[in-house]
Amino acid sequence: MKPLFFTLGLSLSLLMGGCAVSPQSVYLQPQATPTGPSYGQGRAITIKVEDRRSSSVLGSRGGVYESSSVITISNDITGALMIAAQASTAQLGFDGSSSLAPAQLTLILEELTYDTKTKGLVNTISIDAKITITTTVGDSSHTGHYRTQRSHEFSQLPDAQKNQEIISEALSMSLERGFSDISLANFLGQN
Repeated sequence: MKPLFFTLGLSLSLLMGGCAVSPQSVYLQPQATPTGPSYGQGRAITIKVEDRRSSSVLGSRGGVYESSSVITISNDITGALMIAAQASTAQLGFDGSSSLAPAQLTLILEELTYDTKTKGLVNTISIDAKITITTTVGDSSHTGHYRTQRSHEFSQLPDAQKNQEIISEALSMSLERGFSDISLANFLGQN
């Protein structure tokens, strides 16, 4: 009888251990390739980036210890967004060579979340990336909100490299929407 209890106990501990998920820290490198007109017209632009997320934790990777299997960002996200914004504005023709009134752009990371739902053998990862871009020229300003929501299905929970890829992709899509916004191009063309 004792070997039976030992085998059951060992099997149960292996099963529980198999469901535990480790925390992850990911290095994000969002990049944007704006589409549409090059509306910068050589104008000078000052860029400011703010992180207004309510938590530095993106979400949980799931598992039995869901509250401790969190996913966080390992690098400075405002610095990564600054690099992406600088590259995007350069692609759009902002370079300081024109006598047009300079513009100020504030990029705000409003939300970046990661959610895991497991049903049967399928793990669905949902990512939500929301940014706000406010551009000011003199007394006039333009504000746009850009959100990307993506879901991915995996048979096994993704490793850190895959998570870096899918989270950076969602953030990059929000940036591209913002810098490709025709209403922003129209605002700068008129101011």
